Amino acid sequence: MKDKNQISTLLGICIIPQIIAEIKVFYNNDEENAIKEFYKSDLFDKLQNPRTGVWHLSPKTLSNIFLAEVKEKIIEFPEEQS
Repeated sequence: MKDKNQISTLLGICIIPQIIAEIKVFYNNDEENAIKEFYKSDLFDKLQNPRTGVWHLSPKTLSNIFLAEVKEKIIEFPEEQS
């Protein structure tokens, strides 16, 4: 399992910038608003918790999960495939 510092670094450098690039279109390319809304989301809370393992999903998948959370008020994660 990764520790909280490793997850924070991974999120800040690799994952979150890609998610914001995907979701800012939903916010009419308002990157500041996209960032603010992402950080308020339940997905972000789960993403920063190393125990959830959500950080291993692709930024595209995470973007889709975030948009579903915003539009439909649900948060669903894909089932792992063996």
